[in-house]
Amino acid sequence: MGYIKIYRNGNCNGFPFASMEISGSMCKIYENGNCNGIHSWSMRKTERACEVYRQPGLNGMPYNYFKYSSRGVEFYPNGNGNGMPTFFFKFRGDRAVEVYPNGNGNGMPEWYFEKRGRTVLFYPNGNGNGMPVFSFDDVNDIRDVIELVFYLFIPHV
Repeated sequence: MGYIKIYRNGNCNGFPFASMEISGSMCKIYENGNCNGIHSWSMRKTERACEVYRQPGLNGMPYNYFKYSSRGVEFYPNGNGNGMPTFFFKFRGDRAVEVYPNGNGNGMPEWYFEKRGRTVLFYPNGNGNGMPVFSFDDVNDIRDVIELVFYLFIPHV
């Protein structure tokens, strides 16, 4: 079991504003920095996909869907992975992820994540230059940050 904490700065200082608990194939996102209380999103991960549920627990139909492939991760705004993906996460080794808003990984990436030790830094540009604006602490695998990106940046109305 692990916990990832999210900070609104690029240095993991201060109080985290959100957190994610990882327990086997389950993920729970908390809108506080300490994984206490009722979580706001639930996720079930397998080797090929991640289903996102809007309510605590894994009841009902998935709300969104991540599909994993050898090229990267596709994000679907529906719960079954059908249709066209709206975001694409391309891995640059095991230390960086580029995020494309077009669903296919072509063109220019919009966001960039870089892993340094157990910290992942988020850059609001596609190349990792400049100052990071978010940081994720206690990250073992950069792939775990992808689901947090959904919570933070992808509109989910």
